[in-house]
Amino acid sequence: MPVSPGIIPDMRYLSPAYLPMLVLGVYAFKHAGLDGDGVREALRTLFWLAIIDLPLIFVVLQVIAGQNRGGQITFITTLAYLFLAGAAVLYVAVLAKRASPRLLTCAVPVLMLFPLAWEVIVDFRFATSCWEGYHFWIPVVQYIWYIQYAIFPF
Repeated sequence: MPVSPGIIPDMRYLSPAYLPMLVLGVYAFKHAGLDGDGVREALRTLFWLAIIDLPLIFVVLQVIAGQNRGGQITFITTLAYLFLAGAAVLYVAVLAKRASPRLLTCAVPVLMLFPLAWEVIVDFRFATSCWEGYHFWIPVVQYIWYIQYAIFPF
């Protein structure tokens, strides 16, 4: 694994930080005034965004980048950074009492959607580019792949 030409730094090196960062993130939302109802609303929003927007994101990426897989990931990463900056500004505005904490229930799910979209795109691309793919995904991937070929013939 250390000679892999993958991303540097590898996300596995950061895995010990996941739990402490999760605790800090929950504390940060609590400090901003987001209560349990706000968290439930944010998760509900994320669920509907994932159901509705993930297929749209995939189609948009096919139109924008086509077969350029690196371009697709770059586009998603750039959007994630832009929304991260926007969410950080909104968080500071909430702390300064210039914005309602309820706005975070809309901004945070959108911010969470981009890494989710990145995961799905990379997973789907890897499953279709390998000679055997992920056996779990094969029926779903084949069906989506046939739809994609019908919409975007190569």
